Amino acid sequence: MNSPQNSSPSPQTPGPAALPTRGRVLVHAAVIYDAVQPLVTLGQEARLNRWLAEQISLPDGEQVLDVGCGTGLLTVQIARGNPGLHVIGIDASRPMIDVANRKRSSSDCRFQQALGEDLPFPDSHFAMVTSALFFHHVDRDLKQQTLQEIYRVLKPGGELLIADMDKPYTLLGWAMSWTAWKLFRQPEIKENMDGVLREEIETAGFLNLTELSRFSGYIRVLHARRGS
Repeated sequence: MNSPQNSSPSPQTPGPAALPTRGRVLVHAAVIYDAVQPLVTLGQEARLNRWLAEQISLPDGEQVLDVGCGTGLLTVQIARGNPGLHVIGIDASRPMIDVANRKRSSSDCRFQQALGEDLPFPDSHFAMVTSALFFHHVDRDLKQQTLQEIYRVLKPGGELLIADMDKPYTLLGWAMSWTAWKLFRQPEIKENMDGVLREEIETAGFLNLTELSRFSGYIRVLHARRGS
């Protein structure tokens, strides 16, 4: 098992505002992100993150990676709810990482600027990878590239836990999803609405894909494992 020192991101010089990627990187939204998230989840953001953290059952000392962590709302909830784990959050946005470090960094909760499709970690490194509301910001090809990278850094048998936009299941959920798709002109959102994320998870090689829960009329929680 790797030590906490080995899991810690190495000291970094300040990076660019956004790492180069085709995905949508939230740079200017960092200062209002914490206030806006409860609105876009219809007041469910805190409940969702607590629920996700409660699903984690790993031995002390294991490491968890949170992909597309934003300001670290889920990352810190995992660390607080599972004090024996070492949790790292990554995001392509330097302002998001700066907010996360300022508000939520601790000895067992660390943040690093990095791309989901190019994770700076060795093979078979993490017991679990989580992600909340990230995959609707990247197109289908980047979804697959990121999932392949997640598969690579997971230990054999490691868990994948994703909460993201999926096929809406209420009228309000349909209205929220359709409005976001049209307002922000994001075809990536429509991909999630069509169930593409599930297909890409299985294409990446993950096993036992299941839906664990639903939130806000349009968010579904998906769980899968890397093979042994």
